Amino acid sequence: MAEDTLYLQLHKLSSVEQILDQILTTLWKTRRSGLRPPDKSRFQSLLSLPSLPDLDPVLACLRLLIRKSVHENFNGDDLLKLFPPDLSLDLQSLLVLLLQKYQSQWKEELAKEQHPHSLPRTSVSCQIKANTPPSFTPLPSSDIPNSLWPRQDDPSTSTNLGDFGASPIIADAAGFRLAPLLMQQDAGPPDNLLPLGLLSLSLQ
Repeated sequence: MAEDTLYLQLHKLSSVEQILDQILTTLWKTRRSGLRPPDKSRFQSLLSLPSLPDLDPVLACLRLLIRKSVHENFNGDDLLKLFPPDLSLDLQSLLVLLLQKYQSQWKEELAKEQHPHSLPRTSVSCQIKANTPPSFTPLPSSDIPNSLWPRQDDPSTSTNLGDFGASPIIADAAGFRLAPLLMQQDAGPPDNLLPLGLLSLSLQ
């Protein structure tokens, strides 16, 4: 049946808003599965049609209007051009009103069906604090392996400061006062201890 002829079936519709709203929403929900026999019998009764074969072209016409509205994004003026010229103005206005009422909702539902796994994008903001030095947790000395500390009795780790031409220094128990280290001559008594600086002068 051609579209122009199909739209003539709109004359069979009722001008009651609740009846048209119920038929349109049910047709949308059952657009894939089709109407059940109880629904068809109920709509036949609501529209006062003599038989079920009289209902089928009416439902096909309404499904076509829904497809025009949702898939082809028809607005009110586009829909009015499809109606037969002699269709009552009340029925024309009511059809346009209901189709535009559900247009956005049905388009959203259709988009979800076509892209079921699509998720809304979320923006993740990373905040970096400038001029803030990183924080470090000091490691307790008890947790440091002993192998990392130099052994005082290990000759391989001791440094002879005399090899570099510098005067060795020693610290007292408090670690604050420093004094020149006295060098002892091999054959001399303890009284012959001289500061390193004086010893270097006497040898010149």
